[in-house]
Amino acid sequence: MSDALGTVARTLSVLRIVAEAKSSVGVKDVADALQLPMSTSHRLLDLLLGEGFVQKDAARRRYAIGSELSRLANLVSAKTSFSSLVQPLLDELTKETGETALFATYLPAQRAMTYTAKSDSPQPLRYRINLHENLPLEWGATGLAILAFLPEEIQAEVFVASQASPATGRRLTRKAFYERLQIVKQDGFAVTESEKLPDSIGIAAPIETSPGHVIGSIGFTIPKVRFSRNKQKIFSELVCRASARVASRTPVT
Repeated sequence: MSDALGTVARTLSVLRIVAEAKSSVGVKDVADALQLPMSTSHRLLDLLLGEGFVQKDAARRRYAIGSELSRLANLVSAKTSFSSLVQPLLDELTKETGETALFATYLPAQRAMTYTAKSDSPQPLRYRINLHENLPLEWGATGLAILAFLPEEIQAEVFVASQASPATGRRLTRKAFYERLQIVKQDGFAVTESEKLPDSIGIAAPIETSPGHVIGSIGFTIPKVRFSRNKQKIFSELVCRASARVASRTPVT
């Protein structure tokens, strides 16, 4: 029994190291941090890999947070006090505008985002938004608002791995990719059209708790037929104020 408990404790320690690392880790990093033999560290990482709690870059032989841990973290997040802070705010935004309000969480290990809270529009014409699905940062206002305020090296990684728009199939040139980020950084919010969903307008602002530390974004998804450019100022001011409220109540880590 004591051996089993020891294995569980060491495995959790390995998971903590991977989760807290600023980038991926190697077997030697884990062995040095926990003062374990290389073979033991490798075995523990393989246990986590088998369950999806870590993922492995085979070429570099390094490990990062896996999809299963991200999924569980998102489920836990939805039940925490942070979600209880965001949900009433989203409900306020939807009540005021009649449009779907969204909270997107940044997933650093995946260089992606996921919706972890929403308030659906009461109108018959609205989009169905699924929670807890990994989505790209480079397309759609909620992702773009996050990406524009991340460090340059992360932006570069996202560009290299970027894919076509889920809605249109369009791809971004390097010039277009960085021009979009520059505009969002200058404006403080993102506005997109038909990038993740067809015939939709997205408006979102980042939740930045400190320079370069973005935890997510707050935004709207609006059917294009209900949107006019004279409404852009109203919606952008609403998301900027909402994101600032969340950022002011979020501990800096």
